Amino acid sequence: MTSVDPAAFRSGRHPHDEHMDSGLAAVLGAGITGSVASLGALLTYRQTKVQLRSNARLALREPRRKVYRDFLTGSREAVQAVLDLVDEDTGEVAVGPLGLALEERSPVLMRLLAEVDLEGPQAVSDAANEVVGKLVELHSTALTADLSGLVDDEGRPARIGGDFLADVRTAMKRFVAVARTALATDAD
Repeated sequence: MTSVDPAAFRSGRHPHDEHMDSGLAAVLGAGITGSVASLGALLTYRQTKVQLRSNARLALREPRRKVYRDFLTGSREAVQAVLDLVDEDTGEVAVGPLGLALEERSPVLMRLLAEVDLEGPQAVSDAANEVVGKLVELHSTALTADLSGLVDDEGRPARIGGDFLADVRTAMKRFVAVARTALATDAD
């Protein structure tokens, strides 16, 4: 028979309580350690998720940046081709060569516009379509005047003067602003 300390017995403590306290402490310690480890894993998971989203946005942004840049470059080349035709003395351009210059650049601009349309978002696509629309309007004006056989007072083929590229330039500025916004945000 095991002897029991009468003082321990009167105090209400069982002789094995000391072992139970250390066992309980070990279980609680393991639980706390496990909870801290789980919390650490959760925080790591969330950080990884944020990083993956950031990488995905960057992966989307870079192709868009290239497409937008190519479109803007193509549009500026079309405008420059027209400006190269302007007579320095009069500030005018003959409608025939103007129409041809824009017609030559049309296939490239249409391909670049299609790329912008596919990359999106819609606001950038709309702005790019506005640029091409203004160039098409200018081409149509030149083509119509050329085909009509209009001549000036001196018998020269019809010419266009003044700031006939103003609408195109305005549309290009809008495209740049909308494209910058799309590249700076998570726009779809």
